[in-house]
Amino acid sequence: MAANMVIDQGAAPDDVQYGDGQPQLDKFRLRWELARLPALAPPAGEVSFDDKRAPTEQGHSLTTGTFCFLRGRSDVSRLKARLERDDDFVWSDEYATEHNVTLARPSHDGWGIRKLAFVFCDDFLHRVYRLPLWEDPSWRALIDPILESCGVPRERIIRCLLASMPPRTVIPPHHDSGYWVPRSRRLHCAIKTNPDVVFLAGRTLDEMHRIEFKEGCVVELNNQAKHYVANLSDEYRTHLIFDYVDDRAEPYLLPPEMPVVQLRTGDELLQTRRSVALASERGSGPRAPHILIIGAQKAGTTSMFEYLSQHPLIKRGVRRETHFLDWRWPGDDDADSLSRKWHETFFDAEAHALHPDLRALDSTPSYLLQSNLAIPRLQRMRKDLPLIVMVRDPALRAVSHHAMIADKAATPQQRRSRGTAWLGKSVREVAEAELVELLRAGVVRCVKGEGLGGDYEVDDAAFRDYITRLPLGHGAHSLLLRGFYAAQLRPWREAFGAERILVLRCEDMVTSEGAAAAVALAQRHAGLREHPLDDARPRNARSYAGPPDDLVEDLRRFFSRANADLYEMLGWGDGERW
Repeated sequence: MAANMVIDQGAAPDDVQYGDGQPQLDKFRLRWELARLPALAPPAGEVSFDDKRAPTEQGHSLTTGTFCFLRGRSDVSRLKARLERDDDFVWSDEYATEHNVTLARPSHDGWGIRKLAFVFCDDFLHRVYRLPLWEDPSWRALIDPILESCGVPRERIIRCLLASMPPRTVIPPHHDSGYWVPRSRRLHCAIKTNPDVVFLAGRTLDEMHRIEFKEGCVVELNNQAKHYVANLSDEYRTHLIFDYVDDRAEPYLLPPEMPVVQLRTGDELLQTRRSVALASERGSGPRAPHILIIGAQKAGTTSMFEYLSQHPLIKRGVRRETHFLDWRWPGDDDADSLSRKWHETFFDAEAHALHPDLRALDSTPSYLLQSNLAIPRLQRMRKDLPLIVMVRDPALRAVSHHAMIADKAATPQQRRSRGTAWLGKSVREVAEAELVELLRAGVVRCVKGEGLGGDYEVDDAAFRDYITRLPLGHGAHSLLLRGFYAAQLRPWREAFGAERILVLRCEDMVTSEGAAAAVALAQRHAGLREHPLDDARPRNARSYAGPPDDLVEDLRRFFSRANADLYEMLGWGDGERW
């Protein structure tokens, strides 16, 4: 019988209770009738690892209706006796301080769930922390036989703790998330339980079934599935819960490469929801920003910034575009002082000092074009930042750029930053006027034809000279120039190397699947462990009248040689061309 058939029934008013200290929300209500549900004995076997790779928050359907499997049996009587003998003290902060390291689990701690931690990792498996009790002989004698009963090597363990759930409390329906989840297997061994403890698991909230957990049985749970626990008894329920990396995890997560840190009694951990660091490392992280989106304007930079900012280890700064490398440059100071000003003025310096794993973004599209300013300034401070460039069909980019500048709904502050030079002028008028300037400066040379629809090639040297005379502080310039992507990229590749620059197409992020794929590439390039994209809606999009077809055709002819230069530079095939 599916559990929801009972959960959705209203309990009688006399039976409505909430656990001591738990929120008085419906998901925490004590459903006494759940104790009458029949419990399914888990079959022998293992969770399908393909299902561990299909997180339920992304809407994937799991391939099997079985979410728990019996992996082994162990005599837990000695461990149970040890916990009962030392009850209360062994779970206390005093015990952790004297014999172990204090570890916070905010939700569980708030619900009164006691813990005794042996191994723990941050959500992105940057480190696996082995706490002092993990090597304590008296605890090893009690825990190792359980691991051996299910064939789990100690060196593969990434999380291991004893969790003791108070009487009459609820762990509401949830599924685990984080980089570690699809790369590891979750096992439970009941140390102390009773028939009034209810454990439910299923593909969705509507399909959860009660699972039997007998003392001493080691059960593997697919923690990508929904699961729920209600302790309806008057006694604590205690499980040994442990996770270990599967054979198919990345090599750098497997022994001997596994990033293990052995803690000592007295060590202090600093935690966010997703990161765990040693207090002794406070202030040791690199200064912000750690990732730089350098352009191009109106090519999806805002969307990419917002997508990357959904990563739990990205800490948002004061603003998206700092312009520190162009018009907010503070002057000719030494490199260390400049780097500190960037870090402290535009980013959460305190958070980065406490949590070295956190990362920050600067997304300033003008950097790509005005490389004459940005490159030497960046080189003075940082030479190892990952750089991301967003590009878009330059014809459509130009139309969008003009629409932004001409937007009548702009605020006074936006008008100051966008400029007024193009107001009252059409896209064609602005483009043709700029073409005259580019021809006069030798930036472009007409190969054949004339006007905007002619065939032009770009002179790299003249381009580099021309950008030194561009205005700062507003964006009403370079409608055409910003579409010469190869000419803009060349100085950056020369200064920092092609391997440090990731170029992505805005067009590939139109669908949620495309956005997720692009963000995964960007995360890897930035040195971030992958995290699923939760919200793929485009950002900073505006509605405007579509341009005349003849204008787009002329602009595409104008950019054809510049585009071919980009395709050759990046090795793009037919499917990546405009």
